[in-house]
Amino acid sequence: MKKIAIVDDDNIFQFTTKVKIEKLNLAEDISIYNDGEEIFDYLKTCAVDDLPDVLLLDINMPLVDGWDFLELYETLSDDKKNRIHIFMLSSSINPVDLEKAENHPHIKRYVTKPIKDEILIDIIK
Repeated sequence: MKKIAIVDDDNIFQFTTKVKIEKLNLAEDISIYNDGEEIFDYLKTCAVDDLPDVLLLDINMPLVDGWDFLELYETLSDDKKNRIHIFMLSSSINPVDLEKAENHPHIKRYVTKPIKDEILIDIIK
């Protein structure tokens, strides 16, 4: 079973996504972070075995947004960066963000919110 990290400042999105993941039995461990700084602080200090397998990363957050987080993420060791699959989330379909995400080496896929069950299954499995 997978470990999932949800990084989003929207409490409703956090709750509904966590419930969906649980109902679909996609992960054994779901952690929630409110911004990029919170998840980065965790990632830089945790052991490789404790890393999330999948990170659902919102673009627009206060303090450290998704793009800012990705800049910090580059400073992590390769063994940590190679373990995590990052999926960029947004409720907007801004072509600039979409293109930037598609060209970013650490983003596996750009996903628009709300996330449909079948997309959630596809990205977590």
